[in-house]
Amino acid sequence: MFSVNGITFSYNCKPVLKDVSFSIGEGEMCSILGNNGAGKSTLLKCLLGILAPREGAVLLDEKDFSRFSRMEKACCVSYVAQREKENPRLNVFDAVLMGRRPHINWAASEKDLEVVSEVLEALSLGNLSMRYLDELSGGELQKVVITRALAQEPRIMLLDEPTSNLDLKNQMDVMRTVDTAVRERGISALMAIHDVNLALRFSDKFMLLKDGVMLDCGGPEVITKSNMEEVYGVRVAIEVRENRKIVIPLEAA
Repeated sequence: MFSVNGITFSYNCKPVLKDVSFSIGEGEMCSILGNNGAGKSTLLKCLLGILAPREGAVLLDEKDFSRFSRMEKACCVSYVAQREKENPRLNVFDAVLMGRRPHINWAASEKDLEVVSEVLEALSLGNLSMRYLDELSGGELQKVVITRALAQEPRIMLLDEPTSNLDLKNQMDVMRTVDTAVRERGISALMAIHDVNLALRFSDKFMLLKDGVMLDCGGPEVITKSNMEEVYGVRVAIEVRENRKIVIPLEAA
């Protein structure tokens, strides 16, 4: 269980997150929803320890995550940032192998190579393993970044806008990649995402942030007309299609 209790954070005395609390279970995907500036990326960085919260605690199996060493954190949690700077002349296999760093002492072992080959094949990237990163499309590169995060063999994945700047097909491919990892490997995923309907298609749980305050957190039942209009400032209609909620924006509230 990954638990967050009362996280509060400020930039230069300006509050950004205010008393945020929630938990994620094993094999669960949770989407953080909210407008730009709501605090989604800041929250992920606080959970990782990149930023130090003013108040609150992050617990993994009831242990204080802030007391873990960098190596211990890397063995438990992987992070996919909004914009990853990659070495363009690195091939896909070596880029994914970098995800094994927390497990490597002196040199990559046979097991490390096997893990990389396994995740590449599992996510249908084996045919790209010897391609250089600058030869890949944006969607292919994003799938490589997520595959590298999986090669860490984390218990929890944190993802910051993993589908941004991707076309519709690649958005679906990336979300299916994460979904496969969650369902088949028992990994928990916490993801900041703008596309509400994409989140509804794949996520089990939803956290609604507005101005750094968590308005609600739970299953699809929290995706209501009043909640969506409060979070996004836009009038919406909620429909159910194929047993799944769809949020339809109408006009500014």
